[in-house]
Parts: sequence; C-alpha cells; structure tokens
Amino acid sequence: MNSVGGVNILKLVLLLAFSLTSHAQNLTAPEITGAPANSFVALCYHDVSNGFVGNEFSIRRKDLVDQFDYLKAHYNVVSLQDIIDANQGKKNLPPKAVLITVDDGLGSFYEIVYPLLKEYKFPAVFAVVTKWTEDGAAPDYGFKDSNPKMASWKHLKEMMKSGLVDVVSHTHDLHQGHIFNPQGNQAAVAGFFKYDPVTKTYQTEEEMSSRVEFDLRKSNEQLKKHLGKDNTVIVWPYGQTNGVSKKAAEKAGMKIQMTLRPGFNNASDISEIGRGLVMAAMDIPQFATAVEKAFVDQNPVRMVRVDLDSIWKNNEAETEQGLGDLLEHGLDLSPSAVLVQAVSDSGEAYFVTDKMKMRGDYLNRASHTLKNRARVAWSYGRLPQSFLKNTDTAKAALRDLAKFTDIDGLFFEVSAKDNLSEIPFESLMATVRSIRPAMKFGLIGQQPTNSTLFDYVILNTKQLDKAKTTQPESISLSKEIIALPKDYKSDASHLLAQGYLNLFYDVNFKGFQPDADFKSLFTIRPIFPPHKGEAK
Repeated sequence: MNSVGGVNILKLVLLLAFSLTSHAQNLTAPEITGAPANSFVALCYHDVSNGFVGNEFSIRRKDLVDQFDYLKAHYNVVSLQDIIDANQGKKNLPPKAVLITVDDGLGSFYEIVYPLLKEYKFPAVFAVVTKWTEDGAAPDYGFKDSNPKMASWKHLKEMMKSGLVDVVSHTHDLHQGHIFNPQGNQAAVAGFFKYDPVTKTYQTEEEMSSRVEFDLRKSNEQLKKHLGKDNTVIVWPYGQTNGVSKKAAEKAGMKIQMTLRPGFNNASDISEIGRGLVMAAMDIPQFATAVEKAFVDQNPVRMVRVDLDSIWKNNEAETEQGLGDLLEHGLDLSPSAVLVQAVSDSGEAYFVTDKMKMRGDYLNRASHTLKNRARVAWSYGRLPQSFLKNTDTAKAALRDLAKFTDIDGLFFEVSAKDNLSEIPFESLMATVRSIRPAMKFGLIGQQPTNSTLFDYVILNTKQLDKAKTTQPESISLSKEIIALPKDYKSDASHLLAQGYLNLFYDVNFKGFQPDADFKSLFTIRPIFPPHKGEAK
C-alpha cells in the first residue's frame, strides 16, 4: 500500500524477534515483582481473523484463544470501570491485573472477539473511529482484496448493554497521516505538526489544538447521539500524541488518554494509560514474556553517532544520496539507537527555528528515516556545549525542535570544566516535555551529581574511571552509556566484563565499515519494538 491512505503504512513496525516455541498450557507465569499495588498492564489489539492474517496487526482467532487461555490461567482481566473505581479509592485492583483494549472499530470485534469475551467473561475497551463507523468501512486498510467492514452502531449498542464492552473514542477523523517535513514523510495527525509544501510552513500550535479539539468533540457527539454515552476516553490513533493534542483533548472533556507505551500503569494516575501492542508474529511464549515485562524492552543500548555535517550538501539530491548511504549502513548493522547531530559544528540548527541561525530542516528527515527504514529503535539529538551558552535562546529553540522533529530524546554535551548546577537543565527539559512529554534526556561528558535528572549519561572510559573515584554512588549500570574509541575492541571487552552493557561508538557512522566483530557487538534487535506510527 502507498502512503496516500495513511492508514496501513503508518502502522508498519518491526516484527517481534523471539525463538521460544512452547505452548500456553505448559507455561507458568512468573510472579510480577516490583509492581506496586493497583498496577496493571494494558494490551492493544486490532483486527482478528478466522484464518488469513491481513497484516502485522491482525491476529488469528486461534491465537487469540490461546492468549485468552493464558490470561485466564495466570492473570486477572479487569474492566476500565474497575480501574476508575480503584483510582477513586472505591476498590483495589487484583494482583496481576490486565486491561484488554481493541482499536479501530472493526466488524471482526463483534463477529469474533465479542463472542470470546462472553465465553471467557472478559471485559474489554473498544475504541472506534466514529467517521469510519458512520461510513461503514475504513479507508484503505492494507488488505489485498477489500477493506474490512466496521461494527455498526447497532452492534456497538448491543455490546455496551452486555456490560462487557466499553465503547470509547479513537477520534472522529484523525486516524490518518499528514506530511510533516519538506521531504514528504508522513506521521500521525495528532502527534506531529503538519507541513504545507505549498506555503512551506508548519501548522501552528493554535491550528493543531483547534483541529484536535473540534474532532474529539465531534466524536463525542456521535457517541452520545448513537449510544447515549457521555464519553471521557480518547485512544490516540497509532498511539501518537503530543503536549498540544493532550491539552486539546482535556478541553474536549477527555479525562483518560490511551497511548502506546511500554511499562506498568497504576490506577493512582489514569490520565494517561500506556499499552503494549499485540502483533501477529507473537507466539504464546512471546506473549507471556511481553505481559510479564509490560512490553518493556530490556536489551542494552548500542548507539552509533551520525554527523549531519557529513551528509548535508547545498544540493538536495546529494544530501539524499548521503542519507541513502547511511541507511544502507543502518540496515546492515541494526544498532538500537543513533545519536544525531542537531546543531552543526558552526552553530547552525538542523531543525526549523527562528531563534538561531539555521542550516537546514533535516534532523527530522534523518531521524524519521533512520527509525522507519533502517529499523533503528531510538533516535536522539545531540546538542553541543555552545548551544547552552544562552539558555533563553536555547529554551526557545528547544521548543521548536520538539515541535518539528521526530526524535525520542536529547543529549546535552558539556565539558569537564562546566558547573552543572549553573545550567538550568530542568527548565530546558520542561520546555521540551511541554510538547513531547515522553522525551528522554542524556548528558555527555560529565557524571551528574543528581543521577535522577537524566535518563542516560555518556562517558568515555577516563571519565568513567574518574566518576568511580569521585562519586561512585551516582554510577548506575543501566544509565551509563560508555563511549568507545575508534579502536574499540579492548575497551569493549573490559567494559562488558564489568557489567557496562550500554555502549556508544563515538565515530561518525557515515562511511564507517563495521567488521564482523563490531556487527556482533552492536547489532541489537529490540525484543518489543516501539510503535512509531510511521508513514514513509
């Protein structure tokens, strides 16, 4: 399918890579440890078929039965109302609680899933795109012969009356992609700012907010009209949202917002519920591991450096050729993360902003393409030490960066002489997270005294040895990413023996030809690949 419909192509993600083969009835679910009371895992399903699997998001009925058998034997499936009641202090959730959600409003839910819910006495949340329900069919959904039919309003009313199914909004007409950079890539409407190739401008915050709020109010009106339901739940298409969309949803009356995010949820705060994506390639052992770990990928970080200065040319064709060469390297190696230059060596931004001199709008293109075509799980932006000299300018520019790039986090570079207490990191992070709430942050070059402030810290081996001596209490094996020199082998062996598993190859990846040993060290396939909501 091409990107015109924006439905299936936005849903292309990495397939899960496991090799376990045992069956549900032979498995014993390990006890969930470390999860506080009222914790729960939320599952996200899409289409279910009796035989042929239409795409990565369509699972077979027999597989769903196996999964339901496993849940019944090892977990407690709870309703959305159970979670709301626990949030309000009316009850406690049972241990090992699981919430089932199914997206898109497809007819297969009524025909296949609903009878199984009745058989197993499982409650579920069913998120419908109300325009699709009105039209009776989704846009091009990626099936070879025909689009799937939708559950009708009559079906929805019947399932609601059963007490097993909560019907909620999946927007009215935002389940689509739009162009979000000059190169024509597409991303989820509610998650990213639209780029207009005619005017060569981006959507404003006001325009995005207005569009989202109008759509969600329209969806709620349809749910009220046809089902008599006062809806307060939005399930974001592709799991994608941002700070602007979240606030617009709150204005539209949405008290609960569901995304795609790994990790346990807790009934103490249900303003956002993260869900794990159940995909066609999952067998029962994979499913069991995913639920046990709440879809959190515990693979180590293996990161490589990407210098846009070595790719960017004044000629667009040459720049794209450079990116193409980089993609070939990425596909060949498959590191788990890339650290991409966000500001040139001469101090010019590779993202759209009027707060500082700009070289080109290319960080977004490079990051999005590396994630969605080179299968890199995470893309982070690298900000040089000079960027932090004027914190007011930095804060304003960072807001633009958050709005107009598809990156997962930012790393601030500092020198050994910098006094970290004089840099307002928390204020800078808050600015970014007002647009991208899930953004991660890292520090390069120093071990921070406050180890909770950053998600990651990149140190070379000398800096690590110094930190071990001067502030050993701040060292965290899970947070430290150790920068390897060009001649990496001896350092890598020594670090791995000490338990430092997160590695960063601090050499520009473009033009680098990894040998077999490097590939063995840096190739990481994510256990539970993040769902990016990509377009092209």
